[in-house]
Amino acid sequence: MKISEIIVMFLLLLIVLGGLSVPLWWDRAQPFVFSLPGYIAGIISELKNSLDYILKNIK
Repeated sequence: MKISEIIVMFLLLLIVLGGLSVPLWWDRAQPFVFSLPGYIAGIISELKNSLDYILKNIK
């Protein structure tokens, strides 16, 4: 076997094993992944409120 064939087989093996493990880690990661947009929106909202407060008090 050529080295390129061995590398391709190794990469395919990693892809298959990664695909099989997706359900295992997705069950744990799903709540965090779906809560990120709300978390980011909260940070943006707080930054906006802080900026508004600062700008009001500068006058």
